[in-house]
Amino acid sequence: MPREVEIEERMKPHFIAMFTVTSLVASVALGEIYVDPTGDIATGNPNLDITQVEVTDNGEDLFVSMTVADLDADWGNYLLFTSLPGTSGSGDNDNPWGRNISGLEDANWFSGTWLTGGGGIDTQTYFGGMGWQPGTWDIFDSSVSIDWATSTITWTYSDFVSMASAMGHSGIDFEVATTGGNWGDPAIDTLGGQGGNWGEGSTGAWTYHEFTGVPAPGALALLMMAGIGRRRRS
Repeated sequence: MPREVEIEERMKPHFIAMFTVTSLVASVALGEIYVDPTGDIATGNPNLDITQVEVTDNGEDLFVSMTVADLDADWGNYLLFTSLPGTSGSGDNDNPWGRNISGLEDANWFSGTWLTGGGGIDTQTYFGGMGWQPGTWDIFDSSVSIDWATSTITWTYSDFVSMASAMGHSGIDFEVATTGGNWGDPAIDTLGGQGGNWGEGSTGAWTYHEFTGVPAPGALALLMMAGIGRRRRS
């Protein structure tokens, strides 16, 4: 057997093992599912009626998925509030879209999502003395996706868990809400608080998510797990 073929044959099992390890690690993402009662809102709008919220992370990124009874492509606004426990942030009933939602003092980040006109996301960061400022200031990246088949909106905060963990945090406080399109509108539904009717106020309440994902090991660790890392000479 030629020398090149012999080397290739000997290396095949190791590359297969490395591929298997990489695939398994990349898929690790753990989280929690919260069920919200259907029909517990005052307005009767199914596109504003939260039925389930799932929060997951993979050790690096944070994913928050909110499902409603029935998404409506023509209208609806959806909010995500996050706070690092023990840090200072916004005041009470203080958010960049002016929604009448109390109970969420010390919010550090806000993401507002709309569906009209193709949809979009507006993520803002709270800075003491400066108030709410557009964007995340390169601390992490935010995006949103819509699954019309399941009436689910998913926010992705890329590198958020890595950032928070580096600051010594092992979890995050969060709240989600549905609302109308006008300044002063209440949250019609929330996960932890109490929604209101048009012209009324509403309250939110923080829910704590402990980071549960397993961060991907470095390249050297993958090589060692696959059995092709550097070995000490005997």
